[in-house]
Amino acid sequence: MKKEFKETRTQGVIFTAVIIFFGASSVLMQKFIPMLVPEDLAEAFTPSLITGLNDYVSNTLQIGSVVAILITISAIAGERESGTLELLLARPVSKFQILASKFTVRASYVILGNIVAAGVTWYYAYYLFEPFSIGKLLMSGLAMGAITSFVLGLTMIFSAWRSSKLTVAFWSGGISLALAILPTVRSPYDMMSPFKYGDIARRVLFQGVTPLGYLKNIGILVGFTLFCLTISLYVFRTSERIS
Repeated sequence: MKKEFKETRTQGVIFTAVIIFFGASSVLMQKFIPMLVPEDLAEAFTPSLITGLNDYVSNTLQIGSVVAILITISAIAGERESGTLELLLARPVSKFQILASKFTVRASYVILGNIVAAGVTWYYAYYLFEPFSIGKLLMSGLAMGAITSFVLGLTMIFSAWRSSKLTVAFWSGGISLALAILPTVRSPYDMMSPFKYGDIARRVLFQGVTPLGYLKNIGILVGFTLFCLTISLYVFRTSERIS
């Protein structure tokens, strides 16, 4: 854990900065868009807190997932590609400890980053538009942290399997995109997509949810993530035994 925090702390700062810029600033942009466009177009833009918050959720999930993939593709594949994995495996640590530490550190960046972005979003909402519940925003941020952590877990599978970071990014990005699209096409298989339950991040802001409903969705997202990590561990053990 100490090794991972030391080597990847810059990635945590980058993740937080990116989702604040593209996510939390969505509310800020809603306020100032009329000032940025030509006068003849300004009348077509009506600043709206609801629109800003909706953009905040959409942008945070989309950009956050992309950045999550980028900071995870090298978790194991990077060690294998650079030849340092053999040195790591020679130490008195298990493959489970290696995998768990790499995921836990990155998940902490994702969750903390989303909480910070939620706080920044509340600041913009409160001072630029109207008072808004910080509790709802923090719950939304935590939910987005949970769905992005699933993307981390999914990427870990391919990072444990392949040695090329480009291949890992291709597979993880492609499957994440397919799972994100699945709930939008009203497929009978949409229950298999974690992104269906990730919509709780939007519903908690605009529709309201019961504590039980919120915890149920978060629990399902955690279950999907643990499933991915279980597969990652199996793939990691198998690939290294073969090699």
